[in-house]
Amino acid sequence: MFGYVIPDKNNMYIKDFNVFQAFYCGLCRALGKTGSQPTRLCTNYDVTFYSVLLHSLMGQEVTFERKMCVYNGKRKVSVAVDELSRKMADLAVLLVYYNLDDDVHDGKASRAPLMWRLAIRKKKAASRMPKIDEMMKERFAALRALEAENCDSIDATADTFASLMRDITREFMETDDNIDTFTYNLGRMVYIMDAVDDVEKDFKKKRYNPLIASLGGCQTKQEFLTKNREELEFLLGSTYNKLVGSYNLMEIRLYEGVLSNTVYLGIRMQMDRLLKGEEKCQMTRL
Repeated sequence: MFGYVIPDKNNMYIKDFNVFQAFYCGLCRALGKTGSQPTRLCTNYDVTFYSVLLHSLMGQEVTFERKMCVYNGKRKVSVAVDELSRKMADLAVLLVYYNLDDDVHDGKASRAPLMWRLAIRKKKAASRMPKIDEMMKERFAALRALEAENCDSIDATADTFASLMRDITREFMETDDNIDTFTYNLGRMVYIMDAVDDVEKDFKKKRYNPLIASLGGCQTKQEFLTKNREELEFLLGSTYNKLVGSYNLMEIRLYEGVLSNTVYLGIRMQMDRLLKGEEKCQMTRL
């Protein structure tokens, strides 16, 4: 369920891309420092964006330090360092762990070894973020219950992840209606995009997908997109419009270039690619 909230590098100022890269490398480094090296696999663009968002809304500037990176030819890279960035590492572990757990429940047995590798690091993250850990456990359990009854309400299933992102944000800071609306629709957008992306695989493997339960099955993703284009454009478009509308009303204190590029261009780019039937994560690597 990751890989949809990304910047549009081709239309990004170099200074903004450098900031985003520093946050990304900071997340990766924090994961490596607080767990085994495989824990770095929890690094993803979605949590990086969320980290930039929280820093901006909370008015917390990070310190950028030059650190050696073995994954970049042992050259030094700029890394964002502060306590909130370290908390984002715990959040990334919890999100990836529960997403893997959900995949295993869905019959994707190949994900089990990855989940087991994260178990010890997940316990550490949960001990530092007990409320968020419990929240994730409850919401993913609620999602599995809806899946078990083959729920045909996209709104009901998407609400599990959407409300999770809103409520996680409330644990980090005092929010208002605009922040709540933005984070809710960010989570909803990611969930729906992931469902669109998986329709063909889920139909062929007879796995639950809210879109299939609501709109019917398909042999190919392209067939599904063609048959349901109007419904999907409305579903994604209305969610995206709420996302942008609330973003326009939020007080962005720091790193506006990174956030605006991702909200106005990056997410829209991913949405358009998805509706064309392209694979997700058609992103420029850092």
